[in-house]
Amino acid sequence: MKKQAKPFLSIIIPCYNEEKRIIKSVNKITEYINLKKLDTELIFINDGSTDKTKEVLSNLRNIFSNDKFVIIKIVSCKNNYGKGHAIKRGIVSSTGKYILLCDADLSTPITELDKLMMYVDNYDLAIGSRKNKDSIITKPQSHLRTSLGKTYSFISRVVLDVPLTDFTCGFKLIRTKVAKMIAEKMSINRWAYDSELLKIAAIHNFRIKEVGIIWQNDPHTKVKLSRDIITSLKDLIKIRINSLFNKYD
Repeated sequence: MKKQAKPFLSIIIPCYNEEKRIIKSVNKITEYINLKKLDTELIFINDGSTDKTKEVLSNLRNIFSNDKFVIIKIVSCKNNYGKGHAIKRGIVSSTGKYILLCDADLSTPITELDKLMMYVDNYDLAIGSRKNKDSIITKPQSHLRTSLGKTYSFISRVVLDVPLTDFTCGFKLIRTKVAKMIAEKMSINRWAYDSELLKIAAIHNFRIKEVGIIWQNDPHTKVKLSRDIITSLKDLIKIRINSLFNKYD
């Protein structure tokens, strides 16, 4: 069986120093893909890793060279530009009908894609939410991180005027044509990229559906509170200014 020239799904996975856990995540993803028989390209964005992530990713091409449903793509950045930059690079490289944004730690299990797929006929973006009443948090964050996350989402709603409950969940399914249009206008390289992506989507009246998902905290998260919270708040102001000056139109 030959792989389709154009896959059904593109899964974008940003990677920064992920040598210790990426193989475990890839195994879970590919097991799901083969079970569902989805022609899929896995796009790994090596965002300037300083460990052996690049070597580990390169070896994946050999491991899955004969897989019926999986195509491996690797995009490497010389420097660490940030998750937003990596996501944008991944979207530009995507050729599938739909794009799934997915964290390397699989804090949301890949099987939760089933829930998002239920809404693709009626929505342009189906995004995972940890705040919906049907969400299941199996391993919560610390009280401090939970409080800061809620505060950030509240500020994002107010500053950006986008009525969503969870801006920063990394599990999002987007129509590829919509994602590419949004990516052309994205300018935020680091953690506030989610807020910018959703603000652009709202400006252009793309239909967004929040879906409650299963989620667990990863204690090895790359988010550093002392540094990234301040940067993200500054970027929210930048997004607001950009929207006021019609830079996303």
